[in-house]
Amino acid sequence: MSGGDYIVVTHTDIDGVGSASLYIYLQETPPKRIVFSEPYTLDKALNKIGIPSVDKIAIMDLGMNPRIMDRIIRYIEKISSSGIAIEWYDHHVWDNEWIETLRKLGVKAFIDRSTCATGVIAKYAPRKRSVIDESFIEEFVAGVCAGDLWRFDHWRGPWYLRLVRRRDSHRWRLHVIEVLSRGVLWSDEFTDVIVRRLEKELLEFKRLSNSYIIREINGVRVTIAPSSDSVDNSFVAAYIMGRTDADIAAIISRDGKLSLRSRRINVREIAKRLGGGGHVRAAGAKLKLPLITRLKALFNQYSVLEYASKKIYESLLEIGIDNIRLT
Repeated sequence: MSGGDYIVVTHTDIDGVGSASLYIYLQETPPKRIVFSEPYTLDKALNKIGIPSVDKIAIMDLGMNPRIMDRIIRYIEKISSSGIAIEWYDHHVWDNEWIETLRKLGVKAFIDRSTCATGVIAKYAPRKRSVIDESFIEEFVAGVCAGDLWRFDHWRGPWYLRLVRRRDSHRWRLHVIEVLSRGVLWSDEFTDVIVRRLEKELLEFKRLSNSYIIREINGVRVTIAPSSDSVDNSFVAAYIMGRTDADIAAIISRDGKLSLRSRRINVREIAKRLGGGGHVRAAGAKLKLPLITRLKALFNQYSVLEYASKKIYESLLEIGIDNIRLT
């Protein structure tokens, strides 16, 4: 293998795409391969990669999922023993023992909760590019973090969130990475895409106004809504939280992917109980839907909403709501 060959494994959202873009920008040479993964499918992604002919694998914007941690560790052991370096950049909440386990295997783990994953890349990734535009990095990180961390303190935050969505094709993600990794913050093509998506978004909000359920769970108001092909989960959550004065917004897809948002409750603890993880105010998990629920969902989307409501209720009972209120 030639010197410096590498593979990128990253998340499917804008922060994952942003992380990969900035990493490639800093390396100046493209990777041999880019692999997209969800946190709960990382074991499958690593298994698919196998033992490649590269010098290193860079994993980014993917937190450790406790349910599949053992399998992930086994794959990392195989990769490391073959002489391939592994770098891991993330900003989600990690237990210290997880980090230590990786580091004992030789993984260079950079876990920093003060920023988004793109910001972690900016702070810790090796810089091999001959000429680096620091103003590009600063603006890019600010824009991506504004959207991914749901704080919207930079004007590009909402636009970046809309640029890469969960249901987009990997082909589109790769194209966006190709553009951004050249040091380009935005393009006319991106604007055209956003305009079309905003038009669909307005129509979708009208539909969503009658498509959610509200549950009071131990004094906590939870609004559960179906995910949308046209609107990012963060925008759906903001919309229904504002409309219903909810403490928690839960966005659930037909395949069981659950996104949780809140300004008042530590939803990461709920997601963790359900096999997922994330941030205090924005987290997610993949629910394993019973067969009967999946069948009912073919005719009635509310069956999935009710199931998500039940699992959130059970989690809140186990945790104790007073333990996860945010001050």
